[in-house]
Amino acid sequence: MDASARWQEAVSENLAEVSRPGFKKHDVTFSALVAGKMEKPVEMIKTTTDPVTGEEVESTETGEKPFQLPKPSLAINFEQGPLKQTQVKTDIALTGKGFLQVQDPQGNNLFTRDGELKMLPSGQLVTKEGYDTGLQLNDPNQVQSLVIAKNGTASQAGEVIGQLQLVAFDDPSNLIRISGAYYKANPADMGMPMADIDRETEGFTEIEQGFLEQSNSTSLTEMTSLIRSMRHFEANQKVIQAHDQRLGQTISTLTATQ
Repeated sequence: MDASARWQEAVSENLAEVSRPGFKKHDVTFSALVAGKMEKPVEMIKTTTDPVTGEEVESTETGEKPFQLPKPSLAINFEQGPLKQTQVKTDIALTGKGFLQVQDPQGNNLFTRDGELKMLPSGQLVTKEGYDTGLQLNDPNQVQSLVIAKNGTASQAGEVIGQLQLVAFDDPSNLIRISGAYYKANPADMGMPMADIDRETEGFTEIEQGFLEQSNSTSLTEMTSLIRSMRHFEANQKVIQAHDQRLGQTISTLTATQ
């Protein structure tokens, strides 16, 4: 039942973010149990003092076998979402497994696939949350002349103004989701800039200007998963109630025979 509750929480988050560009849904998996196989009993080291010699003596105590249940685990599904054309010059979509590197106000590097960018009056190109992409337009009034190439190079009126930083990771599952479509990298793997990756490499990523990558979750599939998780919860609840009733009847019967 606890696992079903966590399943419902994950599906609820997927539903809440289904309209966010670049959002990657949660997948819930349950660990398998081998029938008849239980974990080893818990062993504890106990230290006592010998009353005769006064020396400390260590002994091993074996506890009860742990009660084993299937354990749920949450994993982020990084499959590519569908692309939607917007024809907005500041919208970008990533095709591939890489991420756009941005900076929060504290200077921390964050990674996202949400390419719905906006331009500040100063000409700075930022995310919806105000995270800096590193691009500064020369003329904020001429946003229609902004061109972002597939490799992230940005130019305005034919003049190169900067470069969007695209980064790939050997194992994206090590990324830590901090909110919505934003992730923090593991210090052991800060990613590899796209400029250092060959086109044939699996993590190679390109930019499509005027497009947005949609969430890889849909309302229909998530509603179906929500119903399944609720039915799963209710079924286990009925099993526990039936077991409790049988125990009560057994106790009543045994008590009446004494």
